[in-house]
Amino acid sequence: MSLDCCAEPVAGPVVDTRVLRHTWTALGRLVRGGWPVPYSLESGQRAQTLAVLDEVLAGLYLTVDADGRLRWLGKAHREGGVGARLRHHLAHAERARVFTNVFVIEADAFSPPKAIEAAEGRAADMIGLRGRMGPRTWPVVTQAQWLALVTSRPTQRVVRPRSEGNGGGKPSAVQA
Repeated sequence: MSLDCCAEPVAGPVVDTRVLRHTWTALGRLVRGGWPVPYSLESGQRAQTLAVLDEVLAGLYLTVDADGRLRWLGKAHREGGVGARLRHHLAHAERARVFTNVFVIEADAFSPPKAIEAAEGRAADMIGLRGRMGPRTWPVVTQAQWLALVTSRPTQRVVRPRSEGNGGGKPSAVQA
């Protein structure tokens, strides 16, 4: 398969405050970081942008063309994060030519993958993308499924398990 296998992504709506708000809202309490600003994907700034986005391990991203029209709504969850996902897209000549900026809504890196997936589907529905952008598809979730996944509290930190002699369930000799 050639890297030039894919047709130019079909243009969606202009990414404005409404589109960004719907995408932001779709992540619910999983959102981390500030309001999304455009990062340049122009050839002169692409490497710098990707280096910055390597630090964003989870979230939703919207790539736009020179007219500000949505070309891709996607998700990233660890395994290289947003930077890796964009590198994958930019390996395709048509996408590399068309994508000029990206907006990133960062999510908690410890969010469950299914929650990020549900947020992507919810954002697509709130923006009204289904059937508008050619063969692109997004996860299908009901509002109840989305609420259950996105409003659950992600793990905030990883801690070492307690030793058995330190309140781990069995009393120690000192406690007995």
